[in-house]
Amino acid sequence: MVAKNVRVGVIGAGLIAQVAHIPAYIEAGAEVIGISDIVESRLKQVAKKFSISKTYTNYKDLLANPDIDAVSICTPNYLHAQMTIDALNAGKAVLCEKPMAMNSREAQSMFEASQKAGKLLMMGFSNRFRGDAQKLKQFIDEGKLGKIYYAKVGYMRRRGTPKGWFTVKKESGGGPVIDIGVHVIDLTRYLMGNPKPVSVSASTYKYFPDYRIDGVYPWESSDVKEGLRDGKENDVEDLANAFIRFEDGSTVFVETSWAANIEADRFYIDLLGTKMGGRIDSYNPIHKGSKNNEGSIFLYGEEMNSLVNYEVKTPEVRSHFEEVRYFVGLLKDGKPDSLETAKNGVEIQKILDAIYKSAETGKEATVK
Repeated sequence: MVAKNVRVGVIGAGLIAQVAHIPAYIEAGAEVIGISDIVESRLKQVAKKFSISKTYTNYKDLLANPDIDAVSICTPNYLHAQMTIDALNAGKAVLCEKPMAMNSREAQSMFEASQKAGKLLMMGFSNRFRGDAQKLKQFIDEGKLGKIYYAKVGYMRRRGTPKGWFTVKKESGGGPVIDIGVHVIDLTRYLMGNPKPVSVSASTYKYFPDYRIDGVYPWESSDVKEGLRDGKENDVEDLANAFIRFEDGSTVFVETSWAANIEADRFYIDLLGTKMGGRIDSYNPIHKGSKNNEGSIFLYGEEMNSLVNYEVKTPEVRSHFEEVRYFVGLLKDGKPDSLETAKNGVEIQKILDAIYKSAETGKEATVK
């Protein structure tokens, strides 16, 4: 499919490119030979930091470089679709950050472009590569949980609203639902065997558009850090919940927030199966004596007429790095994405669309 020495370009030189994609490519043995960003000062700084030889203020010039085999799309959400389609049409494989796009129509166009071009399109669903997620998936694939018929899941922040394009709907598509909720929805559906969604009933809330908490500093996008915008615009939700129905009869309740009066930040997945229940639960406690359970999964069931609980230790994994390593491996071997992240990305985008539609109308929304 490509030369053994995988040569990549990165479009977007913001934080996710700097802390995840670029160093992960380098560690995976790929050669990062080009980077693009519309902010020239940022572009030069990042290129120097990582010794990237080619810089472009226009991403199409990067795509015209015949030496580049693949690209990472690390830009704001509203740019994902067009940049991905342009890259695929230019003959590049693509790793696109989540969410796939602004809506399912765009996501479908991206998937169709990959099929037409015959090029790999992989979505940045990095939580699939967590150590606890991979271990729980092994138990599920071995049939230990039986049929999974219900899940209660969440990605909740006590105070963690980002500043910048993330809170501008026309650039992001929404708030925590499309930013972090997408992670837990995709991972849950992946663990459940990717059932087909049929309907969603949801609510969104907006009560914390701005807050000042001593010692809590909001995450700022690069454009705010560099003074290109003040970061005050906010027209998206700060909390949402949804009830998702699937074609096989299984259901999922999901909650997600950037700001909520809860004990601590928490990422959790509770799966109920006919044989056992399974749990992923990582959180940042503030009360003395609270336990951070990251690094374990939990299984609940019965044996010999007794209720049993198991804690299974899991490996510590840098999920973004493992994701990039997987992508590079596919390129080196010329293999398709066995996780079908692009195909699943379209379905996840349909769920996101339905969440926002249901919240807006106050009625259950059909997933089409």
